[in-house]
Amino acid sequence: MSKTPASRLKKFVSGALLVSVGAIAQVGRAQETAVPRTAAQQARAWQEIAQEPDLWQGTWQSISPIADDFSKSPDYTPSALAYIKAYKPAEDSPFTNCKPLGLPFVQNIGGMPMKFFQSPGMIAIYVESSGVTRFIHTDGRQHSAQPNPSYLGESIGHWEGDTLVVDTTGLAPDTVFQLGTLSKGALKEGDHSPIASVIFGPHGPNLRLVERMRLVDFNTLEIQTTLHDDTLFKTPYALAPRRFLRGIERRNEPQEWACTDNRDYLDPTTGKLEVNVKDKAQNR
Repeated sequence: MSKTPASRLKKFVSGALLVSVGAIAQVGRAQETAVPRTAAQQARAWQEIAQEPDLWQGTWQSISPIADDFSKSPDYTPSALAYIKAYKPAEDSPFTNCKPLGLPFVQNIGGMPMKFFQSPGMIAIYVESSGVTRFIHTDGRQHSAQPNPSYLGESIGHWEGDTLVVDTTGLAPDTVFQLGTLSKGALKEGDHSPIASVIFGPHGPNLRLVERMRLVDFNTLEIQTTLHDDTLFKTPYALAPRRFLRGIERRNEPQEWACTDNRDYLDPTTGKLEVNVKDKAQNR
Protein backbone atom coordinates (compact mmCIF):
# COMPACT_ATOMS: atom_id res chain seq x y z
CA MET A 1 0.00 0.00 0.00
CA SER A 2 1.43 3.41 -0.94
CA LYS A 3 1.85 5.98 1.77
CA THR A 4 -0.34 9.06 1.85
CA PRO A 5 1.62 12.08 0.53
CA ALA A 6 2.50 14.57 3.23
CA SER A 7 0.59 17.36 1.52
CA ARG A 8 -2.58 15.26 1.35
CA LEU A 9 -2.20 14.19 4.97
CA LYS A 10 -1.73 17.80 6.03
CA LYS A 11 -4.85 18.84 4.11
CA PHE A 12 -6.81 15.94 5.65
CA VAL A 13 -5.73 16.82 9.20
CA SER A 14 -6.55 20.49 8.64
CA GLY A 15 -9.98 19.58 7.30
CA ALA A 16 -10.63 17.23 10.21
CA LEU A 17 -9.67 19.95 12.67
CA LEU A 18 -12.02 22.41 10.97
CA VAL A 19 -14.87 19.89 11.11
CA SER A 20 -14.13 19.17 14.78
CA VAL A 21 -14.02 22.87 15.66
CA GLY A 22 -17.29 23.42 13.77
CA ALA A 23 -18.94 20.52 15.54
CA ILE A 24 -17.79 21.76 18.95
CA ALA A 25 -19.10 25.24 18.14
CA GLN A 26 -22.47 23.79 17.14
CA VAL A 27 -22.69 21.85 20.39
CA GLY A 28 -21.82 25.01 22.28
CA ARG A 29 -24.57 26.98 20.54
CA ALA A 30 -27.07 24.19 21.20
CA GLN A 31 -26.18 24.22 24.89
CA GLU A 32 -26.67 27.98 24.97
CA THR A 33 -30.16 27.83 23.41
CA ALA A 34 -31.52 24.57 24.81
CA VAL A 35 -33.68 25.06 27.91
CA PRO A 36 -34.34 21.90 29.94
CA ARG A 37 -38.01 21.37 30.87
CA THR A 38 -39.07 21.07 34.45
CA ALA A 39 -41.16 18.04 35.40
CA ALA A 40 -44.28 20.22 35.39
CA GLN A 41 -43.48 21.62 31.93
CA GLN A 42 -42.84 18.12 30.61
CA ALA A 43 -46.17 16.93 32.01
CA ARG A 44 -47.99 19.86 30.37
CA ALA A 45 -46.29 19.09 27.03
CA TRP A 46 -47.64 15.53 27.09
CA GLN A 47 -51.07 16.78 28.17
CA GLU A 48 -51.13 19.05 25.11
CA ILE A 49 -50.27 16.07 22.89
CA ALA A 50 -53.15 14.11 24.40
CA GLN A 51 -55.52 16.92 23.35
CA GLU A 52 -54.38 16.86 19.72
CA PRO A 53 -56.22 14.84 17.03
CA ASP A 54 -55.33 11.18 17.47
CA LEU A 55 -52.99 10.31 14.61
CA TRP A 56 -51.00 7.97 16.83
CA GLN A 57 -53.13 4.86 17.27
CA GLY A 58 -52.55 2.13 14.70
CA THR A 59 -51.20 2.78 11.21
CA TRP A 60 -52.42 4.50 8.04
CA GLN A 61 -52.69 3.00 4.55
CA SER A 62 -53.47 4.94 1.39
CA ILE A 63 -56.76 4.17 -0.35
CA SER A 64 -56.17 6.76 -3.08
CA PRO A 65 -54.53 5.87 -6.41
CA ILE A 66 -50.73 5.65 -6.27
CA ALA A 67 -50.30 8.48 -8.77
CA ASP A 68 -51.83 11.93 -8.42
CA ASP A 69 -54.32 12.54 -11.21
CA PHE A 70 -53.50 16.20 -12.03
CA SER A 71 -57.13 16.50 -13.14
CA LYS A 72 -56.68 20.21 -13.75
CA SER A 73 -53.57 20.93 -15.81
CA PRO A 74 -51.01 23.09 -13.96
CA ASP A 75 -49.85 26.39 -15.40
CA TYR A 76 -46.48 25.00 -16.51
CA THR A 77 -43.36 27.01 -17.28
CA PRO A 78 -41.92 26.79 -20.84
CA SER A 79 -39.07 24.55 -19.66
CA ALA A 80 -41.53 22.15 -18.00
CA LEU A 81 -43.65 22.00 -21.18
CA ALA A 82 -40.55 21.20 -23.25
CA TYR A 83 -39.61 18.38 -20.85
CA ILE A 84 -43.14 16.92 -20.96
CA LYS A 85 -43.19 17.02 -24.78
CA ALA A 86 -39.96 15.00 -24.95
CA TYR A 87 -40.81 12.63 -22.08
CA LYS A 88 -40.38 8.89 -22.75
CA PRO A 89 -41.90 6.76 -19.92
CA ALA A 90 -39.54 3.78 -20.22
CA GLU A 91 -36.28 5.66 -20.73
CA ASP A 92 -37.07 8.22 -18.05
CA SER A 93 -38.28 5.70 -15.46
CA PRO A 94 -37.08 6.56 -11.94
CA PHE A 95 -37.78 3.07 -10.55
CA THR A 96 -34.31 1.73 -11.19
CA ASN A 97 -31.16 1.10 -9.17
CA CYS A 98 -33.09 1.03 -5.86
CA LYS A 99 -33.34 4.82 -5.69
CA PRO A 100 -35.34 6.03 -2.64
CA LEU A 101 -38.72 7.42 -3.63
CA GLY A 102 -38.73 10.58 -1.53
CA LEU A 103 -41.58 12.99 -0.84
CA PRO A 104 -44.40 13.28 -1.64
CA PHE A 105 -44.55 10.04 -3.67
CA VAL A 106 -43.19 7.74 -0.94
CA GLN A 107 -46.39 8.14 1.13
CA ASN A 108 -48.70 7.30 -1.79
CA ILE A 109 -48.03 3.57 -2.15
CA GLY A 110 -51.14 1.59 -1.20
CA GLY A 111 -50.59 -1.41 1.07
CA MET A 112 -47.49 0.19 2.58
CA PRO A 113 -48.57 1.53 5.99
CA MET A 114 -47.15 4.52 7.78
CA LYS A 115 -47.19 5.17 11.51
CA PHE A 116 -47.06 8.44 13.46
CA PHE A 117 -45.02 8.80 16.65
CA GLN A 118 -45.34 11.92 18.81
CA SER A 119 -43.07 13.58 21.36
CA PRO A 120 -42.87 17.19 22.58
CA GLY A 121 -41.44 19.26 19.74
CA MET A 122 -41.37 16.51 17.11
CA ILE A 123 -43.56 14.10 15.14
CA ALA A 124 -41.94 11.10 13.45
CA ILE A 125 -43.56 9.09 10.65
CA TYR A 126 -42.23 5.68 9.73
CA VAL A 127 -43.19 4.84 6.12
CA GLU A 128 -42.91 1.16 5.21
CA SER A 129 -42.41 2.04 1.54
CA SER A 130 -38.62 2.50 1.22
CA GLY A 131 -38.32 1.88 4.98
CA VAL A 132 -37.82 5.57 5.81
CA THR A 133 -38.55 7.64 8.90
CA ARG A 134 -39.65 11.22 8.44
CA PHE A 135 -39.18 13.86 11.16
CA ILE A 136 -41.51 16.85 11.46
CA HIS A 137 -40.26 19.53 13.85
CA THR A 138 -43.03 21.23 15.85
CA ASP A 139 -40.85 23.22 18.27
CA GLY A 140 -41.30 26.56 16.51
CA ARG A 141 -37.99 26.56 14.63
CA GLN A 142 -37.49 28.17 11.22
CA HIS A 143 -36.14 26.46 8.11
CA SER A 144 -32.34 26.23 7.84
CA ALA A 145 -30.78 28.83 5.55
CA GLN A 146 -28.93 26.02 3.74
CA PRO A 147 -30.70 22.72 4.52
CA ASN A 148 -28.85 19.49 3.80
CA PRO A 149 -30.61 18.09 0.69
CA SER A 150 -32.36 14.78 1.38
CA TYR A 151 -35.11 12.59 -0.06
CA LEU A 152 -37.52 13.59 2.72
CA GLY A 153 -36.34 17.18 3.09
CA GLU A 154 -36.56 19.38 6.17
CA SER A 155 -40.13 19.37 7.53
CA ILE A 156 -41.47 21.95 9.98
CA GLY A 157 -45.04 21.70 11.26
CA HIS A 158 -47.59 23.54 13.35
CA TRP A 159 -51.23 22.99 14.28
CA GLU A 160 -54.02 25.15 12.88
CA GLY A 161 -56.97 23.95 14.92
CA ASP A 162 -57.36 20.26 14.10
CA THR A 163 -55.08 20.44 11.03
CA LEU A 164 -51.35 19.69 11.06
CA VAL A 165 -49.68 22.00 8.52
CA VAL A 166 -46.26 20.78 7.37
CA ASP A 167 -43.85 22.89 5.31
CA THR A 168 -41.00 20.93 3.66
CA THR A 169 -37.94 22.26 1.83
CA GLY A 170 -34.41 20.98 1.15
CA LEU A 171 -35.45 18.07 -1.10
CA ALA A 172 -32.65 16.27 -2.96
CA PRO A 173 -32.44 17.08 -6.69
CA ASP A 174 -32.86 13.42 -7.71
CA THR A 175 -35.99 12.85 -5.63
CA VAL A 176 -38.59 10.83 -7.55
CA PHE A 177 -41.04 13.62 -8.38
CA GLN A 178 -44.35 13.57 -10.29
CA LEU A 179 -44.98 16.73 -12.26
CA GLY A 180 -48.01 15.64 -14.25
CA THR A 181 -49.74 12.89 -16.24
CA LEU A 182 -49.66 11.80 -19.87
CA SER A 183 -52.74 12.06 -22.03
CA LYS A 184 -54.60 8.79 -22.68
CA GLY A 185 -53.56 8.94 -26.32
CA ALA A 186 -49.88 8.77 -25.33
CA LEU A 187 -50.31 5.45 -23.48
CA LYS A 188 -49.75 2.05 -24.98
CA GLU A 189 -53.02 0.17 -25.42
CA GLY A 190 -53.62 -2.26 -22.60
CA ASP A 191 -51.05 -0.72 -20.24
CA HIS A 192 -52.92 -0.80 -16.93
CA SER A 193 -49.98 -0.07 -14.64
CA PRO A 194 -51.01 2.38 -11.88
CA ILE A 195 -48.06 4.58 -12.82
CA ALA A 196 -48.21 4.14 -16.60
CA SER A 197 -49.52 7.67 -17.13
CA VAL A 198 -47.19 9.39 -14.68
CA ILE A 199 -44.71 12.00 -15.83
CA PHE A 200 -41.71 11.87 -13.51
CA GLY A 201 -38.98 14.44 -13.76
CA PRO A 202 -36.52 16.72 -12.02
CA HIS A 203 -37.68 19.51 -9.77
CA GLY A 204 -36.07 22.87 -9.10
CA PRO A 205 -33.69 23.67 -6.22
CA ASN A 206 -36.38 25.53 -4.29
CA LEU A 207 -39.15 22.89 -4.37
CA ARG A 208 -41.42 23.37 -1.38
CA LEU A 209 -44.26 21.13 -0.25
CA VAL A 210 -47.05 22.35 2.01
CA GLU A 211 -49.18 19.53 3.44
CA ARG A 212 -52.39 19.88 5.41
CA MET A 213 -53.16 16.74 7.42
CA ARG A 214 -56.49 16.31 9.19
CA LEU A 215 -58.81 13.58 10.43
CA VAL A 216 -62.06 13.40 8.46
CA ASP A 217 -63.23 10.96 11.14
CA PHE A 218 -61.44 8.62 13.55
CA ASN A 219 -60.66 6.07 10.83
CA THR A 220 -59.93 8.42 7.91
CA LEU A 221 -56.91 10.69 7.43
CA GLU A 222 -56.79 13.27 4.66
CA ILE A 223 -53.58 14.87 3.38
CA GLN A 224 -53.71 17.71 0.85
CA THR A 225 -50.38 18.79 -0.68
CA THR A 226 -49.55 21.97 -2.56
CA LEU A 227 -46.45 22.04 -4.79
CA HIS A 228 -44.36 25.21 -4.96
CA ASP A 229 -41.68 25.18 -7.69
CA ASP A 230 -41.25 28.17 -9.97
CA THR A 231 -39.08 26.16 -12.39
CA LEU A 232 -42.09 23.90 -13.16
CA PHE A 233 -45.27 25.77 -12.19
CA LYS A 234 -45.96 29.45 -12.77
CA THR A 235 -48.25 29.35 -9.73
CA PRO A 236 -48.37 26.82 -6.84
CA TYR A 237 -50.27 23.67 -7.76
CA ALA A 238 -52.70 22.08 -5.27
CA LEU A 239 -53.00 18.30 -5.59
CA ALA A 240 -56.30 16.58 -4.83
CA PRO A 241 -56.56 15.42 -1.18
CA ARG A 242 -55.39 11.88 -0.52
CA ARG A 243 -57.24 9.50 1.84
CA PHE A 244 -55.73 6.98 4.29
CA LEU A 245 -57.53 4.41 6.45
CA ARG A 246 -56.53 3.56 10.01
CA GLY A 247 -55.47 -0.02 10.75
CA ILE A 248 -55.56 -1.16 14.38
CA GLU A 249 -54.96 -4.91 14.13
CA ARG A 250 -51.51 -6.45 14.57
CA ARG A 251 -51.39 -7.45 10.91
CA ASN A 252 -51.46 -3.74 10.03
CA GLU A 253 -48.19 -3.01 11.81
CA PRO A 254 -45.48 -1.66 9.46
CA GLN A 255 -42.66 -4.00 8.51
CA GLU A 256 -39.04 -3.49 7.53
CA TRP A 257 -38.61 -2.71 3.83
CA ALA A 258 -35.42 -2.57 1.78
CA CYS A 259 -34.62 -2.52 -1.93
CA THR A 260 -31.67 -4.92 -2.30
CA ASP A 261 -32.25 -6.77 -5.57
CA ASN A 262 -33.83 -4.48 -8.12
CA ARG A 263 -34.53 -6.13 -11.50
CA ASP A 264 -34.13 -2.95 -13.56
CA TYR A 265 -30.79 -1.31 -14.24
CA LEU A 266 -30.17 2.17 -15.62
CA ASP A 267 -26.63 2.57 -16.94
CA PRO A 268 -25.59 6.08 -15.79
CA THR A 269 -22.94 6.25 -18.53
CA THR A 270 -25.06 5.40 -21.57
CA GLY A 271 -28.47 6.29 -20.17
CA LYS A 272 -29.76 2.90 -21.37
CA LEU A 273 -32.46 1.23 -19.25
CA GLU A 274 -32.45 -2.57 -19.03
CA VAL A 275 -35.63 -4.12 -17.63
CA ASN A 276 -35.73 -7.47 -15.79
CA VAL A 277 -31.96 -7.88 -15.97
CA LYS A 278 -32.09 -10.56 -13.27
CA ASP A 279 -34.59 -12.67 -15.25
CA LYS A 280 -32.48 -12.36 -18.40
CA ALA A 281 -29.40 -13.57 -16.53
CA GLN A 282 -31.27 -16.57 -15.07
CA ASN A 283 -32.59 -17.63 -18.49
CA ARG A 284 -29.19 -17.74 -20.20
